[in-house]
Amino acid sequence: MDFVFASNNSAKTKEMAVLAQAMGHSVTDYRDILKKELAFPEETTDSQLENAQAKASFIHQYLPNDWILADDTGLYLQAFPDRFGVTSSREFKSLQVIGQEAEINYILDLYDQGQERSAYLLAILCACSPIGQLYTGTGKGGVKIATEPRGGELIGGLDDIMEAENGLTLSEMALPELVTYHDRSRALAQVLQEIKATKGPNSF
Repeated sequence: MDFVFASNNSAKTKEMAVLAQAMGHSVTDYRDILKKELAFPEETTDSQLENAQAKASFIHQYLPNDWILADDTGLYLQAFPDRFGVTSSREFKSLQVIGQEAEINYILDLYDQGQERSAYLLAILCACSPIGQLYTGTGKGGVKIATEPRGGELIGGLDDIMEAENGLTLSEMALPELVTYHDRSRALAQVLQEIKATKGPNSF
């Protein structure tokens, strides 16, 4: 399937395109089609699902003939249960933690030696069809925060410190492993399964 991605985050859009391509699908930046950047509606502070649905429906207004894909991803740290989550990006912004390297360093600096490091990224994806029907999927990526960044060539950001079930950070993995363990690819797989169940086996 061909999706248009509803995000103003270039790094996230690129990552989503890499994951989708590895799964046999394509993702295009909505800005490449509209030739401009739009201001999305204000997000909620308590529902990733509503945030993803709102972004997909918003871009659907401008591109009604396309399949629109949107996400909302939160960082969940067991040692800091009252922080980040659905408001991760806003918390970084309010703390003036700007850029992927700064975010990584900020998270690592939160931890003391021996502190509980269980953590995960939770992605909720929403696809909006040309007739406005919404399909959703949820995916968790990672199981704990690594003690230092371990990156690779495909993706970066917080994935550099999010260690998965296989002992590698999400950024360290080669593409086949990444598709298996990444929160957004897991969420996309659910979205595709829901579309297939509704539209039939020949839908893509």
